[in-house]
Amino acid sequence: MPQAKDLAAVLGVNTNTVFKALRLLRDQGLLEIGRGRGIKVAGTPERTEVIERMKELLELGRRSGYRRDDLVALLRTFPR
Repeated sequence: MPQAKDLAAVLGVNTNTVFKALRLLRDQGLLEIGRGRGIKVAGTPERTEVIERMKELLELGRRSGYRRDDLVALLRTFPR
């Protein structure tokens, strides 16, 4: 993908708007943003859904007194 400043110029929007959108897509698992390495498409809508569900599970676990390591250990007990 083009750099944020170039994308902003093409779209005719503020660079900060593009940065916010790119961060949102990164947080959803759809983009990988590396300093000096550019922006790469990293995922699919399905991957985004899995990431969102994992965030929900982590939040439920925290509210129930589990630590992240506890949840990872539980996950490892499931068959592959």
